[in-house]
Amino acid sequence: MFLSINLFFFYTNIVLIYCMYRDIKFRKIPNKTIIGFLLIGSLLAFTEDLDIYNDIFIFIITKIFFFFFAFIFSFVLFCLKVIGGSDGKLLIMLTFFYPIYRLNFQWLFSFFFVFLFLYLILGGVIYLFNNFLSNNNSYDMIYSLKGNFSFLHKVFIIIFYKFLDFSQINRYTNEKFVLKSLNLFYNKKKGIFQILTQYRPPLVILIFFTNNYIILNYFY
Repeated sequence: MFLSINLFFFYTNIVLIYCMYRDIKFRKIPNKTIIGFLLIGSLLAFTEDLDIYNDIFIFIITKIFFFFFAFIFSFVLFCLKVIGGSDGKLLIMLTFFYPIYRLNFQWLFSFFFVFLFLYLILGGVIYLFNNFLSNNNSYDMIYSLKGNFSFLHKVFIIIFYKFLDFSQINRYTNEKFVLKSLNLFYNKKKGIFQILTQYRPPLVILIFFTNNYIILNYFY
């Protein structure tokens, strides 16, 4: 079993490092990449020690059980706009790779708890930077936008949305933003036109730290 844990430790880190590279540089993790890693990881998953199970059928059912719960958690986070589609697929894939000692959900709950904790820290840092260390945002303009937003949606907008100066848009070539509006907004306080954008932090970095924390604390 120890050899199996080492295999999953190194393999999941290889997967996440490559996905971090793709996400940071291109802001997209292709589905073909995820499917390829899933197929290889599925073969490694069956190298686990099956002595604690009566037969291979029980082993497969147990894997599917954990896969189902990981899908539910990821789907909820996706609906809440906490993660993107690629991030959700990556979370589900990782939980499928983890070795199974017994039908214990402690590590699974801990995985999503640690991930959300790091996400909140990231959101707090971005909010601090946007509101106190930067002069690029005009949240009064965001509040003036028409739309029936839920409370969580408003919180998400306040943290991850910002206005970029239209006249200086070429200065942001090294940062990754998603254009959320084709309209120009006039900022009376700054006397300039701005474009509403959304900053998309590479959450795969948080997944990387969460993955290593869970493996080192629950499987070694």
